[in-house]
Amino acid sequence: MYEHFDIGTQIRRLRTKKGLTQEKFAELSGLSVNFISKLERGQMDNISITNIIKICNAMNISISELVNDDPTQALMGFPKSTLTLIQLLKDINPPDLDKLSTDLIPLIREFRSLSQSHYHAN
Repeated sequence: MYEHFDIGTQIRRLRTKKGLTQEKFAELSGLSVNFISKLERGQMDNISITNIIKICNAMNISISELVNDDPTQALMGFPKSTLTLIQLLKDINPPDLDKLSTDLIPLIREFRSLSQSHYHAN
């Protein structure tokens, strides 16, 4: 049921929705900024229930809110074009979707890198 659940993205979405910086969130949760940053970027494969509880307590939410089963809630705030893209991706068979994703991931990472370097240059 949760094999494709991205807890880091969900945590980032909820944290920003609550107006918390990573630094403030780290302070409230008792976790390090480095830990939160890695978690939100998907660089951690698993997280302990103890840390999940710390995260939920810091945001004053329940665990069920963190792992919200309603996909429409998890997608709230995305632009309409992104939701259209997600819908199109859902209609692709898994082997083709895996190939497409494999091709897109480097492009998205390059775009993010260029966007960040452009942002920091200004």
